Amino acid sequence: MKRIFGLIICALILIGSLACYGIADNNNRTHKQIIFISDTQIPLWYEEIFTKTHRNEEATEILLNSILKDTLTSAVFFLGDVTAMSSIDSKWKLIDPFLASLNLKNIPAYAVMGNHDYLLSGKKGENNFRKRFPSYVRTGYVVYIERCAIMMLNSNFNELSVDEIEAQEAWYKKEMNRLDNETTVSMIIVACHHSPYSNSSIVGGSKKVRKVFVETFRKSRKAKLFLSGHAHTFQHFKDAMYDKHFLVIGGGGGLLHKLNGEECEGMKDLTGWGTNYRMFHYLKCIILQNELIINVMMLTENLEGPYLKYKLRIPFSTE
Repeated sequence: MKRIFGLIICALILIGSLACYGIADNNNRTHKQIIFISDTQIPLWYEEIFTKTHRNEEATEILLNSILKDTLTSAVFFLGDVTAMSSIDSKWKLIDPFLASLNLKNIPAYAVMGNHDYLLSGKKGENNFRKRFPSYVRTGYVVYIERCAIMMLNSNFNELSVDEIEAQEAWYKKEMNRLDNETTVSMIIVACHHSPYSNSSIVGGSKKVRKVFVETFRKSRKAKLFLSGHAHTFQHFKDAMYDKHFLVIGGGGGLLHKLNGEECEGMKDLTGWGTNYRMFHYLKCIILQNELIINVMMLTENLEGPYLKYKLRIPFSTE
């Protein structure tokens, strides 16, 4: 009898410990964990002529399965180029089962479109996008996770009309000002597909994104983190004058890019990893009481992992 009683006590302690660490339920956790991933598209045949492959499709499957196995995930964000051609239903073969599994776990998924998502038919690509990501808005939207506000922006300016570009920019500035004064928001994360800063040997950084999005980002008190993809690599730039971080996270499975040097627009890539390929990865972000912890989960060259490769802590605004 004493042994049974002891086992019951141990079980209760274990259950209590799990609850304290938020492992019980997606909607009732002490701390929220969110995932950011970008450029999960399967390479197109003509891309493989010019760029080396690295078992890309297999890498994407490993990353997506790792996300599904993580019981702490509260939400998943895709930063564009979700598929190689989103207008073609068959190109969603890796993503659709993943989204279905998230749905079964009551984990929401959000996304912005990338250039690949518009290929062949932008209209059909966008329709397929809306079916899978019902929160998607063509000219930008905000997602709230705990004390973080994630601004999801459309950087495909050549796919937007002049009126849409102006409407998004006006909304972005107004919303940023509102969030800066919203007492329930402690950090603003800005996300779009095209990177404002990157020295990728294939695509580089976007001057248009710097002009339209970064200037407003810099002026914000609470906006500390700018996330983007398009360049198939991982990079970390910091604007020390404004205390702003820029992460390039285009390692979801597309053909990997080498880099031209380690500086971009006067900012040095803080990883210190040289100019070679950076392997496939995603971000695991943990929202704590006073800070955001960013863990870069990256595969090895043999596609083992993903393992923690890089870590960043960003304190919340105290204003």
